Amino acid sequence: MRNCVLYFSRTGNTKLMAEAIANAIKAPAFDLAASEPSVVEDYDMIILGKPVEGASPAKETTAFIDRLPNVDGKKAILFCTYRIFKGKTFKAMSKALSSKGYNVSIDVCKKNVKPGQTDFSDVIEEIKKAL
Repeated sequence: MRNCVLYFSRTGNTKLMAEAIANAIKAPAFDLAASEPSVVEDYDMIILGKPVEGASPAKETTAFIDRLPNVDGKKAILFCTYRIFKGKTFKAMSKALSSKGYNVSIDVCKKNVKPGQTDFSDVIEEIKKAL
């Protein structure tokens, strides 16, 4: 199965987590701000990360999903970083991806990621189990 990691990061915390995941599973990582949605066409599973802003997904992530091509049963894993409250972010993301034909298998998050943090072993293990 070919996997890719997609992420949007405003402060760099989600980027650090995305890079750690990508390195651990030996998959490429793509910054949503610099990538076209068509990048997902060559992959069987997307692992999508974003920060939580106001208990919702970042607007840039939602806009990227809106532009994704429709698929038939492709798999997705969601991850996020947040400071206080993750709110409805995963529910909103799962619904948006489902409308595009993706099956979301798990969602994982990390609270209070500190700048420069590199230990994401708990999140990585959850993702590896889902793969």
